[in-house]
Amino acid sequence: MLGTIAFIPWWLVNHYPTLDVKSIVLYQSPHFEFFIDFYFDKTTAVFAFMGAILTFLVVIFSRYYMHREEGFKRFFTTLLAFFVGYNLIVFSGNFETLFVGWEILGITSFLLIAFYRDRYLPVKNGFKVLSFYRLGDICLILAMWMSHHLWHKNITFMEWNQVEPVLYVFRAHHFQSMFISIMIVIAAAIKSAQLPFSTWLPRAMEGPTTSSAIFYGSLSVHIGVFLLLRTYTFWGNEWIIKGLVIAVGLLSSVIATLIARVQSTVKTQIAYASIAQIGLIFIEVALGFHVLALFHFAGNAFLRTYQLLVSPSVLSYLVHDMFFNFRPRNTVEPDSLFKKIKQGAYILSLKEWNFDYLLSSYMWHPFKWIGRQLSFMRRTWGLSRWFATSYRHCKYSIQRKHQCSCVHLSTHCFSVWPC
Repeated sequence: MLGTIAFIPWWLVNHYPTLDVKSIVLYQSPHFEFFIDFYFDKTTAVFAFMGAILTFLVVIFSRYYMHREEGFKRFFTTLLAFFVGYNLIVFSGNFETLFVGWEILGITSFLLIAFYRDRYLPVKNGFKVLSFYRLGDICLILAMWMSHHLWHKNITFMEWNQVEPVLYVFRAHHFQSMFISIMIVIAAAIKSAQLPFSTWLPRAMEGPTTSSAIFYGSLSVHIGVFLLLRTYTFWGNEWIIKGLVIAVGLLSSVIATLIARVQSTVKTQIAYASIAQIGLIFIEVALGFHVLALFHFAGNAFLRTYQLLVSPSVLSYLVHDMFFNFRPRNTVEPDSLFKKIKQGAYILSLKEWNFDYLLSSYMWHPFKWIGRQLSFMRRTWGLSRWFATSYRHCKYSIQRKHQCSCVHLSTHCFSVWPC
């Protein structure tokens, strides 16, 4: 935090240059170079400053909140590992560096959701959130893979910000560019709990309240916004992608607001209220209002952190007030079309618009079916043993100077040419 506070004024005094530092080369070949790259601009400055301040405040608060709690040291170790992953993301200069921090963030999220490991529900919800994160990871990996095929190198975000070359590549390879853009939007929507992937955020509140505040109220849940801001130069000139981001943000804002108004738990209300605000930030990013989006992120992050930290006290106050001052409504609304629509929206919002059922039916069940079909790979006689046996059989055939005439998988020899 002190380093961030000291560096940002110096950076502003020097006319806030865009910094790109190539740090460590992890792998190098004649055709490809895999390296860690760091990048600093106004988006990084805002996210790094917010991350440092909020993590500092939550850590100080947690010293007292988690006092004598089982797993006290484990909590702080995981929280600081999260902060390392968060900084790797916001300071990343290419997709590879961002993905390292992205993975650390996902692992620490799972560990803190399932912090109370002796209870059933936190562990179950932790695995549920992890499954959503895996899907987002796959989308990000596919975006990286296609970008390698598109540019034939490890492209940095500094190069992505060069508008004319990026626009030329987008127009010359429209299908591949659209694929990259869609994968980025899906990964950002999952990470920021936008529709239809919004149901994981309330389930993630099973962890300690302080970890919920730093993860799902302020920092981790806004990483999708950061990803869209960082890659805007690439997809910002395609109106189909911009329309997709606006549609996702608008639907998330409207539906999450309706759900938040009827929830019975304070953490769920805060979670859906945060989803609604992040939906508005998605719209601001798509429309090009990036400075407004950064201000909106800062305000939403501070507000949700404060709300989650004081939610136990506020809940006790509200229960006390309801117990002594509750007055039932005496008026009855007449039957009308508006009343039926209102009651329908109320029931749908109570059921969270059945997104859990839809995702289970059309996403998780097909994945599970594919997993069951591939269950033979877990058997003792798996593919590795099959290939090893086939290799030994063909080697034996070579030694005896026989020809392999078998071409079917039912036999051991898998060559289609004379051994």
